[in-house]
Formats: sequence, structure tokens, C-alpha cells
Amino acid sequence: MAKKDFPIQVVEIRATDHRPPVIVRPGPAKLFGPVDKETRQSLCLQLAEVHDYFQDYFQRWPNIPAVIKVTLKEEALAKSHRPTGLLTRSTCPIIGTLDFGEILVSATLVGISRLSQKINTTQAKKPIANISAIEKIEPYRVQDNRLYDLDSLAKHDISLKIHTFDHHQSDTNQRINSALIEYAHSLGVELEGVNYGARCSFFKAPSVSSEVKKALESFIGLQSLEPMPSYRPGDFELQSSRIGMVDEMLLPPPDPEIEYPIVGVIDSGVCPNSVLLSPWVIDKEEYVDRELQDNVHGTMVAGLIAGAHSLNHNDDRFPDAQAKIVDVTVFEKDSALQEDVLIAILEDVIPKHPEVHVWNLSLGGSTPTSRFEFSDFACFLDEMHDTYQCLFVVASGNHSFMQKWPKVNDTQGVDRVSSPGDSIRSLTVGALANSHNANSLSKTGEPSPFSRGGPGPCFIPKPEVTHYGGNCSENGTYAQTGVLSIGPNNSLCETLGTSFATPLVSAQAAVLWSYLDTADSPSTPERIKALLIHSALIASDKVTTETINDYGFGRPTDVIDALYCDPNTITLMFETDLRHGGHEFERWPFPIADCLRTLEGKFQGEILMTVAYSPITDASFKSEYCRTNVDVGMGSYVLIEDADGSKKYKFDSAVPVAPKDMKQLYEKHQIENGFKWSPVKAYYAMFPRGKAIEIWRLKMKVTRRAELETPDQPQRATLLLTIRAKTADQPVYNETIQAMNQVGWITHNIDQHIEIRT
Repeated sequence: MAKKDFPIQVVEIRATDHRPPVIVRPGPAKLFGPVDKETRQSLCLQLAEVHDYFQDYFQRWPNIPAVIKVTLKEEALAKSHRPTGLLTRSTCPIIGTLDFGEILVSATLVGISRLSQKINTTQAKKPIANISAIEKIEPYRVQDNRLYDLDSLAKHDISLKIHTFDHHQSDTNQRINSALIEYAHSLGVELEGVNYGARCSFFKAPSVSSEVKKALESFIGLQSLEPMPSYRPGDFELQSSRIGMVDEMLLPPPDPEIEYPIVGVIDSGVCPNSVLLSPWVIDKEEYVDRELQDNVHGTMVAGLIAGAHSLNHNDDRFPDAQAKIVDVTVFEKDSALQEDVLIAILEDVIPKHPEVHVWNLSLGGSTPTSRFEFSDFACFLDEMHDTYQCLFVVASGNHSFMQKWPKVNDTQGVDRVSSPGDSIRSLTVGALANSHNANSLSKTGEPSPFSRGGPGPCFIPKPEVTHYGGNCSENGTYAQTGVLSIGPNNSLCETLGTSFATPLVSAQAAVLWSYLDTADSPSTPERIKALLIHSALIASDKVTTETINDYGFGRPTDVIDALYCDPNTITLMFETDLRHGGHEFERWPFPIADCLRTLEGKFQGEILMTVAYSPITDASFKSEYCRTNVDVGMGSYVLIEDADGSKKYKFDSAVPVAPKDMKQLYEKHQIENGFKWSPVKAYYAMFPRGKAIEIWRLKMKVTRRAELETPDQPQRATLLLTIRAKTADQPVYNETIQAMNQVGWITHNIDQHIEIRT
């Protein structure tokens, strides 16, 4: 039987799947040290110093609040310990965070006085516990968070990006922005307002002297002042070698009988003289004059979307997914593009092309992303994803720290993924070596020596997937180890870079989208992400802490593998709303194939799960940008005994997050605030000796951050769950179908509306 005879089963969600959660009553507020007179006086003294620091600022700008940084003790970082009993609207309300445990609060003279009085006099249990959780209180200073030297910056003619604080009150924000414009004008600086989607607290300024920069940094409402970031099609010089010519055997024209999907390519443009590629380009948007264009990079990216498999000599490791192209030219020859200009282009072009569901961004900045802060460009892409329901497929970026695999040199994070690869809604792609020779730094299938890796900010997995992007030696040579694509004037070029791994995944995503998109069940970015990542997880070796930052969850396999199962495997898809503060999702008894039960009734096999969702986000909370979290469990209830001798049942998941040793890699509080909140999670467990669970249960639940009120809308999540036997001869698929029928599950084939080409 062909693999197409075993499609993924989409499980129909029932009203009874959402069950009341077990109510866990909070215990007494935890103390993290004595709250005596000395402790209170120490914090009040710190507040007095904050008051004195801002005194002159308040006199100059009496209607604008300052910002205070409250640092929590390391052991008090959990959501339940947040000092919300102290930091209230009547004192100094929380408006954001910085790094883990660093809270930003809006502070007026009245608010500071009230907070000091409350710290000094409160006898309520919760505020007292809040006091014990605080390590220190200090003013927020722009210069303390600056990542560059003002004097060195002044030597370069670079525009500035200025960002004011969002105090979550429109009238306050308006006063801040108006006062900044007036203050800058008094310094001889004219500001230009810049919108990052709905975020409108950004300004652009021309290059100014160090003295003027310092004066601007003294503005009470300022959050940051930095060089305007710029982007280019790669963050080291593009390498490509012309090795021949492309003919119709290497890049055949589109088949008129096939309706191809479309990928939007934001790049340097497709060469109009590459006539073999021209039939694949259905529309063009040019933001650069023709005489200023260099189409090498954009042409090769587009060529891999149109025909990666045939251009690479029908190598089966290269996907045969093909898509037509909307060609968007944004980069000039030998020039980077400033962030505000690139964002304006995207805001203009994406609404023009609702037919494009997948956008390829083989571009990036030249520096690594922050350890705890998501870039403004990434946050903008997340918003565009939500507004237009499109998937951005983004390169992880290239670096110049060429290394063998496994890495032996500590790069101190300089090879971390570049912006906008930190976008949580996007699918970020790293590069693998597709071949090697005696001088290559990587072996075939290992991460490419130049590929930027993860984790992303706050330890979210980045890149999520990898694909072939070439290999090279220590001095950068890559003959016969690169990727082949069409270049200008129908030339056949060999090249390398994460830029060329990315379009392979973009084409796969577009094909999956087109196959699954129906009027009754429109495709979603989360569905496509989940399918691609899950196909990679199933095909890859075990995900570990040593591999996840460079391999991601693996290399997506072809469309057939993403949608179909082997006979010894079954994959189920659940797409459901998770209700905030309402009912958890729970399915039981979970059907298990008879062939997976031992004589003793134990489950013997593998379970793999991938969940993808788009959490509520708030860029004001930098290390806590993701405001909602979805967890998945597969296991059963167990009877536990509390310290007081009472007994109760508690759900115990037998399938841990992958990699399961993540907690050994990061501190506990970083897990709680980082990987836990990742919008993509994978789970894996193998039970070679069997697992003694009679009734398996699947559970999903959503939680939210401390300051987030109950959202009006539920959290949507897509889950793919695979059960696989140890050996190929076990009829897991058919027996699971029978078991689902017996317990009344309603499912349908994922391909019920389509006919897959083979």
C-alpha cells in the first residue's frame, strides 16, 4: 500500500472535550525574607533616592511620569510572586519588563509618595510578601541599557531610532510624544514619526553630535535611543559562482495543468533577462529603480522556490515543492535598507497581495538578537501575521565565525540568530550542509559553518527548522559543496547561505497551504508551521540541548511525509480553542492500538507531539513578550499524598517537552519565563520496555501572565500527535482507526478535499 493510503486524521472537537479545570486554591503568600523595620526603611530610602533623581525632571516635565525599575529576588520570579499588591494604579502601576525579574513601573511624584507610605505601613499579608520579593528599586536610565558608545556612533552618519515609553494610557503617551518633539526642536533636532504597525511611539532623527544624543537621552519619557537598524540580503558578502547555463531540463516551465501556490519574495529582485524563470513570476513590485538594482540574490532565491529539486540535479533531498512568485524588489546594489523604510514597504505591499499567504524573507541584520528582548522588526512581523493571516519564512542569518560541528569555541552569543529571525510568529530557517569534501568544516547533514543559531530571545527555539544551504572550508571556499540555482541571464550559479535554505521551506509551506486551504477550513499559519515542524521532528534524530539551537527540530520532509503516515504510525491533528480561566481541553480514553500493548497491558512505542499557537503579545514586556502559554500533556492521573497526609489525584504527563533535559541547560527561572512560553513546543517519549498506563489522557491548557486580564477571545492552538511502533510491521494506523471508531471519535482524512500530485 502507498503512503497516501494513510493520511493524517483530523479529530473533530466536541463540546465535552473542554472540562472544568482542577481548582488549586493559592496558599499563603510566600515570604522571601524578613519584612522588618530595617527592610522597609531600606526600600523607602531607595524610593527617596529615586524621587531625588527625578526631581529636576518632574519640574521640567510636570505632566509626564518617570519610569522606575524594580528588581525582584531571583527566587521570587514566578508569576504568583509578582508584587501586584504594591505596584497598583494608585501607586506605581506596572507598564513593562526588561530582563527576567526586572519590572518597569510608571511613577509620578504622588505615586512614589503613596508607594513609600504603603511599604512603610502596610500590614496586609500580600503586600508584605511583595515587599520581601523586592531586591532593589532604582530609576530607569536610558544610558544603563545602551548597547553602543555615543562617541563612536557620532563618527558615522547614521540615523537614530528613538522610542518613548508606553504607559498604557493614550493621553499620557500623547503628552510624552508631544513633549519629546518640542524638546528635540529646542535642541535643533527635527523628529519624524515612524509607525511600526500599530506601535506609534517611535521617531527617526538625523545623525547628531554626542552632546545632543546625551541631551535627548535625558528626556523623562525616553525608553531608548539607538542607531536605526539596517538589513540586507545577507550579513556577509554574497558568494556565488557561475558554473554554467540553465536550460529547460534544469528549470522546466510551469505545467499549465497545475495551479501553483504563490510565494512573495522580499529581496533584490528577479533578473528580467532570466527568461526561464520569468514564467514563474506572476507579478512584480519594484521599490528600487532598475539602474540601481543587482538581481543576483533575488534571482537565486526565486529560482529555488520555482525549481530547487530540478536545479540541484533532482537530488531527492531537495524538495520538489514549487511555487510561483510575486517579486518585490527592495534592495539596491551594494546597499543596506534602513528598518523604517523596509517596514513601510512591507506595510504597502502585503495588503496589495492577499493571494500571497507565504512571504520569503532571506534577509537579516548584521548583529545577533538580544538575549531577552525581541527586536522591533520581529514584533512588527508578528503584527502583520495577525492582521493579514500570512506566514513569514525568515532566514536565521549568516555569521563570519566559521566553525566545525560540533562547536567547540564559545562565541558568547555573537552567532545568535539575527533580526527578524526572532519573530515568534514567523518560521525561521537555519542552514545544513548538503555535501562536503576534505576541506569542508561541516559533514553532510551537519549545520552549515556560517548558519546563525539559537536560542532566540528568552530561550524560545530558533531556528525552528533547517534545510540545505551549502558548506564551505575555513577560508570560505565552497566549490561543489554549495547550493545550485538560476542566476541572472539564465546562468547556473553555485552559492551558499541561510538565504538559500529559506526558500526551500517557503515553497513547502506554500504547497501545504494551497493543498489544505478550503472555504470550510481555511489554512492558518499555525497549521502550516505545525505540519512542517512536526514532519521534521518525526524524521530527525532525538532533539537534545546540544542540537536544538543549530538544527532546530530538524529538516522538514516533503509534502507527502507532512500529510501522510507509515502503516506503523498514526498522526492525529487537533485544532481547538482553549478558554482562558474556563475549561481545559481533555480527551480520554485515548485510543491505543492493540499491537502497542504488551502481554501485561503496557504501552510500548513512541509518542511525539508538536503544538503551535500565536500567543497574545505585548512588546512593552520585553522578556515577557509572550503573554499566554499553551502546555500539552499525555499521560494519566496519579494519586499523590500531600505533606499533611491528605490524598488527591493529579495529572501526570508521561511525555516531556523535547529536549527533556532543557532544565539542565538553563536556570529554573529562565525556564519558567522563557522556554515555557515558547509558541512552538515539541514533546517526545519512547517506551521500549512499556509504560503501565491503562487509560491515556490528552490534555491542553492555557495560562497567562500576571498582569494580563482575562482575554475576550480564547487561545487557538494546533496540535499534531504521532504514535509510532518500534518496528515497521506493526499495524498501528489501522488498529488506531478501529480503536477510535469503538470509542466514538469522529475524524476525517486531512486530504479529503485534495488530490496530491506524485
